[in-house]
Amino acid sequence: MKQFEAFDLNDWVEYTQKQHWRTIELRLDRIQDVWERMGGFKPNFVITVAGTNGKGSSVSMLDAVLRQAGKKTGVYTSPHLVRYNERIKVNDAPASDAEICHGFCAIEKAREDIPLTYFEFGTLCALWVFNREEVDVAILEVGMGGRMDAVNMIENDIALITTIDIDHQQWLGTDREKIGAEKAGIIQPGGIAVCADPDPPSSIGQTASEVGAALFQVGRDFSVESLESGITWYGNTPSISDEWKNIEQIELPLMGEYQVRNLAGVLAVLGLSQRWTSVTPTDLRLGLKNINLPCRCQVVSLAPELIVDVAHNRQSAMELAKFLSTRPHPDPKNGKTIVVLGVLADKGLDEIVGAIISDIDVWYLATLGGERGQTGIDLREKIKQVNAALNLDVDLQALTFDTPVEAYEAAMSSATVSDRVVVFGSFYTVGDIMGHIESLKV
Repeated sequence: MKQFEAFDLNDWVEYTQKQHWRTIELRLDRIQDVWERMGGFKPNFVITVAGTNGKGSSVSMLDAVLRQAGKKTGVYTSPHLVRYNERIKVNDAPASDAEICHGFCAIEKAREDIPLTYFEFGTLCALWVFNREEVDVAILEVGMGGRMDAVNMIENDIALITTIDIDHQQWLGTDREKIGAEKAGIIQPGGIAVCADPDPPSSIGQTASEVGAALFQVGRDFSVESLESGITWYGNTPSISDEWKNIEQIELPLMGEYQVRNLAGVLAVLGLSQRWTSVTPTDLRLGLKNINLPCRCQVVSLAPELIVDVAHNRQSAMELAKFLSTRPHPDPKNGKTIVVLGVLADKGLDEIVGAIISDIDVWYLATLGGERGQTGIDLREKIKQVNAALNLDVDLQALTFDTPVEAYEAAMSSATVSDRVVVFGSFYTVGDIMGHIESLKV
């Protein structure tokens, strides 16, 4: 272990990426064995969040409200945008390099000859940190799927399933029913689950029924309504206390209509778990004002307007397009909408681009590296095909670049105060660019 004790965080990140021959391995036996060797500790109260879109937003809302209620929270999310430490937070503070390195040392000592993936190392490290910090509530975001995702080795006290759409088909299945069944794998036997998808696959309800869990569904057991005075939430189930049955004038600082749908599920989780957490509607209102959630329809700067969003699949691209259509353009007559895009090769590019292509004037296409990456040149050819298939009367303007930062710099250099620049397509694209922007402020 001596050599590992000298590792810094960059050394560990590089090391953990090489300890399993597959980048993704959807099994629980190996990580469970290592976890048990480390003590098999479980946080006091666990909320697990799965879904195709809305997980990160929902986790941030839950965290902000629970912290406002005085709970010490541990949050595990992925991927990170700029720094690895963002994946593991205690009371919204990223874990330190030293703490993560100590956690990795403990994992390395316990695992011996058991191979772990990069994500499994991170999951175990988060649990190790939460145990040392003695958090009151752990909020665990599923990385992929649910049933066989690493975080699902921890029995949750309540499960939240956000919206379901087509993504990660090679691992989860090619339709919403199969994907929904995988996501529903986080529902515990005899447990409590919330589904915030207004049109859920039947496989979610079927899974809950099979394991004897209580499933609370948006539109049936709870609902939200957006009014001029704010958002109103209704709890239509006796399982929620009277003070949570009707909450009015809720202010949500996050941009995008879809965030209201995410909020509906979050409030259901808070209302159903209130007897354990003691969260009040006052905690809710105050907590939501302090949400820390970058890069979701985030307006970073003006003149030219810069919008960044981690949209990376069909549903999220459609929501981004809806946001752009409802947000006034800086100069609708003379201004252009310029996109900086980098997308992983295993994403459904036709659907992502098809959702937004009619709103775009110029494309700045970035190459993403790694085994899942693709070049800007490949992106341009695929976008041309989408443009032709949709019979759009558009003269496609697309430039290619070797990195997201180069694409971003070129786009911003060409943009005028009348234009808006939109960055999306992948956490890797947005993360590289946000890291670059941060470096310029130092």
